Amino acid sequence: MHREEIHIRDPFVFVEDGRYYLLGTTGDDPWGTAADFTLYESPDLVDFQPVCVMVDQQTLAGYTNRWAPELHRYGDKYYLIVSLYRADKGRGSMILVSSSLKEPFVPLTGEYITPEGWGCLDATLFIHEGKPYLCFSNEWTTPITHDGDGALFIAELSPDLKALVTPPVKIISGKYNGLTKQACNAEARGYVAEGPWLYEEGNRIVLLWSTFTETGYTVIESHSEGGVFGDYVFDRVVFAKDGGHCMRFLDLQGKTWITMHQPNQTPLERMRLFPAE
Repeated sequence: MHREEIHIRDPFVFVEDGRYYLLGTTGDDPWGTAADFTLYESPDLVDFQPVCVMVDQQTLAGYTNRWAPELHRYGDKYYLIVSLYRADKGRGSMILVSSSLKEPFVPLTGEYITPEGWGCLDATLFIHEGKPYLCFSNEWTTPITHDGDGALFIAELSPDLKALVTPPVKIISGKYNGLTKQACNAEARGYVAEGPWLYEEGNRIVLLWSTFTETGYTVIESHSEGGVFGDYVFDRVVFAKDGGHCMRFLDLQGKTWITMHQPNQTPLERMRLFPAE
């Protein structure tokens, strides 16, 4: 099937052994049960075929809002990071693990890796100087500051990825950056900072993240020259045409791409690809 046929939010591309693998918030119900954890495979980033379901439906029974799965190879294991919601636990991100890309993933601990009670989503793994870090969003509907400031935080992970070993540090404010437009629903008003993706560029750590501006869903680039926990300053608006939740990857020819979903309107969301430069 052509990539335009796949209804997907939060697309994520994993490259291994000469193949491209695509996952994301797929399925017919992105705001309910959400991701069906289908993994797609492609030789060319154009035509994709489903190859497996990464997580057995019973593994996460009782959880809804299964959003934004990310796939990472770390050590000799594969790790899947997903955003989840359950009435008695609220929203958080959980890490699952497998020894093979095409074997079922199971919870690493069974608990959220994000702080208990915070209301978190969109966690991503970032390896810097040999250490693993978790960057994640404290959702705008349940900000720990209680002032509508949805924000991005980062903390160091234990080597086995089972726990945070440093207190989370706020690196991006949704409310106080001067760019975002207030979001609202029936229960809350606030400012969005979500969908983080980090990479190194010389002595800088670059952060891509998503928010809402006057033009719709938008991707912002910020950077730190003071390490993982440094001050992240605004660089530029990367994409302002109602698309976001992006990540970067190298293709098989060594070219860097950014992928995101666009538009941000269900059920029209599709995977978009842009040269990173």
